[in-house]
Amino acid sequence: MRVRSGVAAAVTLAVLVTGLVAGLVVHARRGPSDSGGSYRGPPATPGGPAARPGGTRHLALNTAPHDFARLRALGYDVVDVKPDEWPVRGVPDGMRALLWVGNSTCGPFELPFEEFTAAVRRLAGHPGVYGWYLSDEPNPGACPWVAGEIRRRAEYVRRHAPGQVSFVSLTDWQPMRAVAPARTGVDLVGLDPYPCVRPRPGCDLGEIDRMVRMAGAAGIPRRVIVPVFQTFGQSCADGTYRFRLPTEGQLRAILRRWDRLVPDPPMDVSYSWGRQRKSACPTLADADGRAGRPDLQSVMREHNARR
Repeated sequence: MRVRSGVAAAVTLAVLVTGLVAGLVVHARRGPSDSGGSYRGPPATPGGPAARPGGTRHLALNTAPHDFARLRALGYDVVDVKPDEWPVRGVPDGMRALLWVGNSTCGPFELPFEEFTAAVRRLAGHPGVYGWYLSDEPNPGACPWVAGEIRRRAEYVRRHAPGQVSFVSLTDWQPMRAVAPARTGVDLVGLDPYPCVRPRPGCDLGEIDRMVRMAGAAGIPRRVIVPVFQTFGQSCADGTYRFRLPTEGQLRAILRRWDRLVPDPPMDVSYSWGRQRKSACPTLADADGRAGRPDLQSVMREHNARR
C-alpha cells in the first residue's frame, strides 16, 4: 500500500510518526485520569463485513486527530491510529479505528508478539476498533518467516477479538499466495496498484485488472479484496518522482474500474490522505481544487456517499 521503489522503510517511519503524534495529541486532551488498562465499556459492535451487509467502509491512511472532522465530512468512517486507548478514544462517533501494528516488506513488526497480544486483549471489546493492520506489502519470497508471523497474529485476533478484522495490504512484486487468507487466516486483503505514473499523461487501468487477476490466481477470494485508490503523487516529495497525482477524471476512471472488478468490497482505502516526506506529496489532503490541484476530495465524497 505504501509507495514502492525502495522507499518502504521511509514510509513505515512516516506512518509510525503519524501514529505517535496522534497518540500524543489525544493523550494531552484526555489527561492522566484516562490512563490505560483493559477496555471495560459495552461490548463491541462486530467490525467485520457481516456487521454492514451491503455496505463498504472507507479508510483514509496517514491521518491525525485534527483530520477526523474533515474526513467524516467526506464520508470516511475508518482511520488508522496507534493501538492505545487514548488515540482510539479520540476517534469521533460514527468512525472506527484500524490499528497499525504491522511491518513493511521484511521489516520488524511495530509491536513484538507479546506486546501485540496485550494490545489485542486490552482493546478486544472496544466499540471504536474496526480491526488490526497486520502488515504492509509483506514479502514472504525474501523473508519466508513473515507469513507465519502474520498467521499467528491473525489467529490471535480471531480467537481473542471476535468481530474485529485482520488486514494486510499486498502489492504486485511479492508472492501473494503465501499470504492468502487460506494460509494466514487474515480477513481482508488490500491490493494497491498505482496506475498513474510519469511521464505518461494517462493512467494505465490495466494495472488494476492485472493485480486482481494475480490475487485470484493466488487463491484470494474477491469478497475479501480491499481496493486501494491512488490519491497521491510525488511532485513535492523528497524521494523518487515516479507517481503523479491523478486528475479528477482519472480518479473517477480508477473508481469505475474497481467498481466493475470488485463491486461490493467490505472496505476501500484512499492512499494517502496525509503527506509522507519521501514518498507521498501531494496527497488527498492537498487535492481540494485550490493551488492548481484537482478537486479529488469532491470525487471521493461522491464515491463514499454512494456506498
